Amino acid sequence: MKIIIIGAGEVGYFLAKRLIAENHNVTIIESDIEHHKRASETLDAMVILANGSSPKILKKAGVEVADVLLAVSGNDDTNILACLTAKKMGAKKCVARVHSAEFSNPKGLIQPKDLGIDLVIHPERIAAEAIIQLVEQSSATKVVSFEGGELQIISLIIKPDSPIVNKSLQEVAEKHDEIGFLCLGIRRDERTIIPRGSHTYQAGDIAYFIACEEDIPKVAEIAGYFEREQQYVMILGAGQIGRMVAAVLSRDMNVKLIEQDRNLAEEVAASLQDTLVLNGDGTNLEFLSSERIEEMDCVIAVTESEKTNLLAGLLASHLGVKRVIIHLTTNEYFPIMERIGIHAVVSKNIETVNAIMRYIRRGNVIAVSLFEDIEAEAIELIPKEGSTVTKYPIKELELPEEIIIGAIIRNGEIIIPKGKTQIQVDDKVVVFLKPNVIAKVEHFFN
Repeated sequence: MKIIIIGAGEVGYFLAKRLIAENHNVTIIESDIEHHKRASETLDAMVILANGSSPKILKKAGVEVADVLLAVSGNDDTNILACLTAKKMGAKKCVARVHSAEFSNPKGLIQPKDLGIDLVIHPERIAAEAIIQLVEQSSATKVVSFEGGELQIISLIIKPDSPIVNKSLQEVAEKHDEIGFLCLGIRRDERTIIPRGSHTYQAGDIAYFIACEEDIPKVAEIAGYFEREQQYVMILGAGQIGRMVAAVLSRDMNVKLIEQDRNLAEEVAASLQDTLVLNGDGTNLEFLSSERIEEMDCVIAVTESEKTNLLAGLLASHLGVKRVIIHLTTNEYFPIMERIGIHAVVSKNIETVNAIMRYIRRGNVIAVSLFEDIEAEAIELIPKEGSTVTKYPIKELELPEEIIIGAIIRNGEIIIPKGKTQIQVDDKVVVFLKPNVIAKVEHFFN
């Protein structure tokens, strides 16, 4: 596909990298000199230093033959205008990252289609939804949902005292064969393993499991985790993410929302009737102690400052908080989070990339989820009539080692497959794989 990306910041750069790896024809338009330099020096793409909403520049980028335009700069106005202009000039599909909630409001006066936008992505909203899922699944470091939440992938840190340490995947599965689950992937010492039955779980592994939502707590128990009721939650930062998370969690939990800006704290307190909003510094030890942070079931740091979130998360962990979730915008810190006591990390940038990749991969691939800390992704496909994957049971397919069939959705029923399971035409199939074998897996399904 011919894809034009407006903006080469964290989101645009990561998107371009993934799309280029999948052999798409990518052109990037970026107005910031530093971002332009990084992209032009490290990516195999045409990179234009200019304003992405300019008709002249869009024409230079070949917008009239573009399959998709992705407007993901940090400026809402630029993204909206770029989509409006591009659609009029011939771009088939336009996607806009928009921070203002009014443009993603289904009851808003102006709808995205009026602006030439086929998909609006609100980064703060999708990040808030990811955090809420992590609070509800109190053991997981990551939660990814399929089928409206009925099927989930969760990642768990394998603790030294876990009952599955040094046991093989096959041994654990046979012991708990009444529960439908699979281990899809393991991150060990910065390496990504797509495991087979003979692999063993080791202390310090991050293991990715797939199961029906109702079986997820049982899978966590198998790994040595017991779900705790989340009653007391403290949120640091009353920006868009903090407000959205507080509004949902306050329905069933006792939530304290801490905001350093007094005016913002007062404004939010008036709109969140069920949330206790306090004016204070979430990195001040004396203040945190006065608010009895050690009694919190969960602390969520989502201020606008990445460094503040890191510091607040470290303090909360040091003070004995059972679960700490923080928001980060860059990816460089992700690999060390579990080592420093941060239980889960959410990035609105990664969540945005996920949403866009799901949209781009429509067709044979109907869903995709990327993972920050493991070199793998989950995709959902529907096999075509006569495709190789429907001809034999899974154990006879001779799939590459980097691929594992995680689940099958057949007529609304979720099946966690075994070797003898055979995929049928029109099944929805969740596949966990390394990115370099995407073309191979699509070949099996075509």
